[in-house]
Amino acid sequence: MKAAVYRGPGVIEWSSWPDPVAGASELVLRVRGCGLCGTDIAKIQEGRISPPAVFGHEVVGEVVAVGEGVTRFEAGDRLVVAHHVPCFSCHYCRRGSPSMCRSFKEVNLDPGGFAEFLRVPAPNVRHATFRVPKSVSDETASFTEPLACCLRAVKRARAEPGDTALVVGLGSVGCLFVQLLNRAGVRVLGSERLADRCAQGARFGAEAYREPRALADAVSDATGGRGVDRVFITAGGADILSSLVSLVRDGGALHYFAGGAGDALPLPLNQLYHRELSLIATYSSSPAELGEAFELLVRGDIRVEPLVTHRLPLSRLAEAVQLSLSRQALKVFLTGVTS
Repeated sequence: MKAAVYRGPGVIEWSSWPDPVAGASELVLRVRGCGLCGTDIAKIQEGRISPPAVFGHEVVGEVVAVGEGVTRFEAGDRLVVAHHVPCFSCHYCRRGSPSMCRSFKEVNLDPGGFAEFLRVPAPNVRHATFRVPKSVSDETASFTEPLACCLRAVKRARAEPGDTALVVGLGSVGCLFVQLLNRAGVRVLGSERLADRCAQGARFGAEAYREPRALADAVSDATGGRGVDRVFITAGGADILSSLVSLVRDGGALHYFAGGAGDALPLPLNQLYHRELSLIATYSSSPAELGEAFELLVRGDIRVEPLVTHRLPLSRLAEAVQLSLSRQALKVFLTGVTS
């Protein structure tokens, strides 16, 4: 088969890759499509992964081979699958940190969604695979994993009805946060420098601002000068933290949902201490959130179709990465072979 193979920092090559084979309790899917995630881009650009490799984890595919023992799915089923599954029984899993489970990253799709075919391991088949109804598009279904991660972040941040939150960055992930927070009864302000993304965030329900001064005034007006209860940071790296501390209330929380540049966070310890601020982060989701996210998408409770601005074949992954890096694309959906 062919796959978009990572050959080194910034280098993607459409080339041959071994065909996957379904073992006991496993599936092989023909990839119908895969969303391009910011973590995929970071892996491709930063060179932290040893080549060769095939990335992609926002996958929708069609079953072409069923391993012995699989009874829930059959050839021809259209499925959305997620890439990591915890063990459910270790210290981390029992304490609500499944993405810190030592087994979590050891279970993965083979090779990844940027390939013509992939193997779904047995744990993923059991806990992270969902049959997509005919009424739901491939593109919508592909948002299951990123939406699940956002859903877990909202839970970890303990956003409550009556809160006021600030979402920093109104890209595709930021717009997911806006919708989830609105559903939770939270008033949402948004910060975004690009005019088109600022407008998009507003359409999804955020009070969106481009200029720092206007944002600061809006936060003060919305909270009586107190500051927002929660800040969700989806872009900007470490440096942005210093400009956000003044916008969060005493006892509030700043939640990092994305990695980025910076080896140290510019937040004085005395300020963290005396104001009782919480600094938290969310790396991934659990199978429970995957199921919740999938149902939200199936019911149409979360809108995602407007977020996909570009559609390219898997063979043009390198181009998709550049469209995202230049911020021309809000979200790219890579299409595979569908027949």
